[in-house]
Amino acid sequence: MPGNRNAGRVEPDEPLLTDPTLSPASRLTALSPPLRVGLAGLGRFGGLHASVLASLSGVELTALADPDPQRLRQAGDRHGVVRLHADALSLIAGERLDAVVLATPDEQHPEQARAALELGQHVFVEKPLAHGWRQAEELRQLATRQGRLLQVGMILRYETSHRWLHQQIREGHFGELVSIRCQRNCSRSSYAAIADHVHTVFRTLIHDLDLLLWLTRSRVTSVTALEVRRGDHLAPLGCFALLRLADGCVAQLESSWTVPEQAPANVVSDRWHGCIDAELAVVGTERTAKLRGLQSPLQIWSDQELQQPDTTLWPELGGQVSGALREELSDFCRCARAGRPSAIADLDQAVQTMRIAEALIESARQGRTLDLDA
Repeated sequence: MPGNRNAGRVEPDEPLLTDPTLSPASRLTALSPPLRVGLAGLGRFGGLHASVLASLSGVELTALADPDPQRLRQAGDRHGVVRLHADALSLIAGERLDAVVLATPDEQHPEQARAALELGQHVFVEKPLAHGWRQAEELRQLATRQGRLLQVGMILRYETSHRWLHQQIREGHFGELVSIRCQRNCSRSSYAAIADHVHTVFRTLIHDLDLLLWLTRSRVTSVTALEVRRGDHLAPLGCFALLRLADGCVAQLESSWTVPEQAPANVVSDRWHGCIDAELAVVGTERTAKLRGLQSPLQIWSDQELQQPDTTLWPELGGQVSGALREELSDFCRCARAGRPSAIADLDQAVQTMRIAEALIESARQGRTLDLDA
């Protein structure tokens, strides 16, 4: 019994096989069986994943998993999925899947990714990949041995402005990179949900570590980190870091959970509401760039708040999710079908970010600079 009643449907705007403009790759995709994908985790971000996967051409959203029975049933009804599981491991072991997407709690990622890879399934896993870099490296090696794709959700690589900046740097327009500064501060109201579950470095700063490696194509040689803590929570209220790279570039990173409640709301949806105050600055010997993340030209004023809803990462209109998340999952599914790694996502760099993240936490604990080349 197929898991998705809508699988294989032909949308009105899909090209027909007789279309002379259809590329050989697209023609092959149209003729091939759909990629059978299972999704585990239907929380505020997993729900967005479900909407994207259910609408992708050449993809069958075969099964869903979530411990909340009502949420699971509602998602199944919404997307026409009848194969429902209470947990991710049951989905992975109990279904004939080509690929699995993991949007589960952070601490569950390593076990679930390992189980899927061992069964020969391609894996997309939201960050963080693992609890530490050695565990991440073990998963990378397992994916290599199994000949399967393991992709980590680093969504900013798929956002248009970041991709444009990356291309400009790669083409040499910036000359030699001198410095990179990243700021990612989040709403106070979001802190309670993560305070005792995941370190701030792995929740937010990991995006900026990934951007750093992606933009520079260099390695981090030393890190100095400081934390601001309130109480004995796992996650510090703020993290601040100075990093040096092998190419001579210096990076400053900042992330905190201190944005006031009345700040302009740029994350606005039924699933998530708040503000991410993000900025990226790149200084080269020839050019300088500044990018304000989640900065929409649209402003909506009311007596309660100012909304400035982001329209680049995962805008949801008419039940359809577009933006960078759609591009990211589309890329994963295309690569899984073709049996090749992504040209955008980079597993080796994803593992490197885990090592750097661990070093930042340790540097703050010891109160000193750590040499990663030692």
